[in-house]
Amino acid sequence: MRNFNDFTEKNYIKIIKKINNKCIFFDEVNKKKNFTLWRHDVDFSPHRALSLAKIENKYNIKSTYFILLGSNLYNIFEQEIKEIFVKILSFGHQLGLHFESTKYDIKSKKKLEKYLIFEKKILEDLFKIKIKAFSFHNPTKNMLKYDNYEYANMINVYSKYFIDNVKYCSDSNGYWRHQKIIDFLEEDYDKIQILTHPVWWQKKILSPFERVKRSIYGRSNKVLKEYIKLLKNSGRTNVK
Repeated sequence: MRNFNDFTEKNYIKIIKKINNKCIFFDEVNKKKNFTLWRHDVDFSPHRALSLAKIENKYNIKSTYFILLGSNLYNIFEQEIKEIFVKILSFGHQLGLHFESTKYDIKSKKKLEKYLIFEKKILEDLFKIKIKAFSFHNPTKNMLKYDNYEYANMINVYSKYFIDNVKYCSDSNGYWRHQKIIDFLEEDYDKIQILTHPVWWQKKILSPFERVKRSIYGRSNKVLKEYIKLLKNSGRTNVK
């Protein structure tokens, strides 16, 4: 019923082969009458994001990977994680800001832009690029009322323009709550925005819970191995 077998790398390839309109970046929208915006909110797994970025590069698909600052699952200042996103850039993709508004007390446009600028600068300084678009993380009704096309010199992917003019489909929660992306693509809309979350797309068939667990345990095991390595390199005893 939940079609867990749809959420594999093998099926992901089948899906992107169904793309009809050229994939563009958000800052190219005004130049195109027909387009596909392929977007990833990296909530859990940069490693899964890298796997998808490689597939997309092979099939000449360009997409935007939105990075979440303050994630419990990854830290962009870790060398390995930073290098993953640098590699994603090298495949011709863009990075965007995935903005968690609940971390701040935002009650005005001024406050929203203040914190957007704060997080945007972190990404720009770290990766030496321009961040051109942002997406809200788990957007609340309060945040969705900020529907201007741009804030803090970044395109708002939840702006009124996109809601009114661009057809949208997502893989949120790792199962098809609404329409399958592959069925959506077959309807051949002129302007579309697709949102995927890399953690859902694995090599093997897993339930959404198992996919998240895999990312969490992978992260914890890596940290533990680094601790053991640190003790060994320092000539210290691993007391158990």
